[in-house]
Amino acid sequence: MPYYAHKKVMSSKQTNEYIYNCIISGKPFMACRFGNTELQTMVGELSNRIMGYSDINENYTSKWFNRLCEGAGFFPNSRKLLPLFTDYMLETCKEIDLLAMWHLNMEDFIIEEYASQVDLTFLFRLEPWLYAEYPWSAALKNKRVLVIHPFEESIQSQYKRRTQIFPNTEILPQFELKTLRAVQTIAGEKDERFSTWFEALDYMYEEAMKIDFDIAIIGCGAYGMPLAGKLKKAGKQAIHLGGATQLMFGIKGKRWEDNYPSKIAQYFNDAWVYPEKNETPKNASVVEKGCYWK
Repeated sequence: MPYYAHKKVMSSKQTNEYIYNCIISGKPFMACRFGNTELQTMVGELSNRIMGYSDINENYTSKWFNRLCEGAGFFPNSRKLLPLFTDYMLETCKEIDLLAMWHLNMEDFIIEEYASQVDLTFLFRLEPWLYAEYPWSAALKNKRVLVIHPFEESIQSQYKRRTQIFPNTEILPQFELKTLRAVQTIAGEKDERFSTWFEALDYMYEEAMKIDFDIAIIGCGAYGMPLAGKLKKAGKQAIHLGGATQLMFGIKGKRWEDNYPSKIAQYFNDAWVYPEKNETPKNASVVEKGCYWK
């Protein structure tokens, strides 16, 4: 697919060179992808705004909003917050430099109307292990890298064996690893410190800004993309890898074992692990059949 939303779509080589050069430049930038659930929920809200209410739109929107809460961490499950969430995400679009697109329903409309400044690549091209000969992540060498993710313990432990995870490559170079445990509110998990998703998002941003880092790599459900946008706006570099973030640290999950074995399974070895039990929500199975866990 050479073009999408009237924009040229970068190749894997171009994508990795682009991100590599952005990191080396030291200038603020944001590379990201929409979460599928977040995007479909936004599409439902925008469809109602543009075309008016209908039973079809309502059923679509209701289905995806419930998934946003259950599988991506939005809370509380109150439809009156959906317009606020959608507007927040659309405002975040202004901060994006590189978007890895899915080619999903109305994604081209959102790009053209709310993110016309972006450069485009395809979803999987954001993952550096899929272009191992020149991975963008090689530019992380000697950087202060903040990883914002719920699997903080596993990521810290796995980085100690980094040379075994992607052997004989520059996918996971030597850098100063810093971590921030993301708020976990998927699968019915509750965090009594916050009454809304917006409060939890602001908390993570404030905690991240207390840390001295060069670039943030983020994977934390519906929080990820807007958190990256807030960090970019604050003058930071941020890459929202989403669910694939765990793969960068040799942490397996059902999604990649069952659905994409050809893309990552070649690297699986004895150094790869599953998330710790204390990083697994009680009702993890409701999130795409436990896709991030064992």
